[in-house]
Amino acid sequence: MQVQQPSSSSRSMYITIFSTFLAFMGMGVVDPILPVIGEEIGALPWQVEMLFTAYIFTMAFTMIPAGISAGHFGEKRIMVIGMTIVSLFSLLCALSHTIPELSWFRAGWGFGNALFFATAMPLLIKLSPNAGRAVGFFEAAVGLGMAAGPLVGGLLGQMNWRYPFAITSLLVFFAFLLTTFFVKPLPRPADKKVHGFAELTHLLKYRPFLIVALSGMLYYFGFFTVLAYSPLMLHLSVVQLGLVFFGWGLLLAYGSAKLAHKVEEHVSPRTALAYSIGAFALILLGIFVIPNHVVQTALIVVSGLACGMCNALFTAYSMEISPYERSITSSAFNFMRWLGAAVAPVASGLIANQIGLVYPYVIAFVLAVAALVPFLIREKRTVQA
Repeated sequence: MQVQQPSSSSRSMYITIFSTFLAFMGMGVVDPILPVIGEEIGALPWQVEMLFTAYIFTMAFTMIPAGISAGHFGEKRIMVIGMTIVSLFSLLCALSHTIPELSWFRAGWGFGNALFFATAMPLLIKLSPNAGRAVGFFEAAVGLGMAAGPLVGGLLGQMNWRYPFAITSLLVFFAFLLTTFFVKPLPRPADKKVHGFAELTHLLKYRPFLIVALSGMLYYFGFFTVLAYSPLMLHLSVVQLGLVFFGWGLLLAYGSAKLAHKVEEHVSPRTALAYSIGAFALILLGIFVIPNHVVQTALIVVSGLACGMCNALFTAYSMEISPYERSITSSAFNFMRWLGAAVAPVASGLIANQIGLVYPYVIAFVLAVAALVPFLIREKRTVQA
């Protein structure tokens, strides 16, 4: 069996990180142009939010078959197919004219991202000598991508809302070329069992994992309330929104790549998650109860730090407690947490339309508290024991 040389492995690892950055930049690029799309096409807030919901629902429900396919065909092959699909559908978004068209094309984009998301992190873990470090790199790339996305979307979107979609298509195609030619597929052991739906079903019935996955799902409702709904609530210009979420994304990257690991040096991952979710819940409550626009904007930016910690800690902890291989674990956990993300944009738009602009944040606060409860109960039982 030919073993990949360290230099080649390092190159493959950094290209995978860069590709992850570009893929998630495509998620954030829509953020600052949502109000502009709504104005030019003539759509209500909840209809505009369909651009996120169609994308995330599709990604959630295709995450599981994507992970299983990676086990059969290899991570690199599935990841490359995913990038091809993302590049194609982001270009189609740039050429669309109605919300239904945009929603369908965003759904196709979500399918491509599912193929990428389910394979990039397991591949990165295999390429890295340290699994925790690989997760940190992955979440940092996600955070930086989400930071750069709004900035690119804001700068290009002030000229035309179609430009961010077109540029994303070109950048992801560039990542596709880098991955195709410079990332070597890792050999699978001949005796390695390929897991499928049976193992996935067992994992979703495994109580410790299910509790963490459900908590992640509730937390992700709040995460995407901040990311997908806030641009409609803040009433800022395209460039201002880009700068706000650029700052948010930088804190997201720092929280996931650095701060989460620093906290883990002093407390257990479960305790660190409890602190992070609790901090995020308090920020959501602050946005709801403080009617000052500047303070609300500042709290949204600061929430990136708590979200970055939560994202990294949830990912690492779900991998730690799962009895199955990482591709299956990643697929199952991402399926659950993206379900919460998928509901948040449209639900927030409907709540805002019916009750008031800040009420989506109090719903997100309640769900974040619910996400926190299992960690507090378990900690209490441990102390009593």
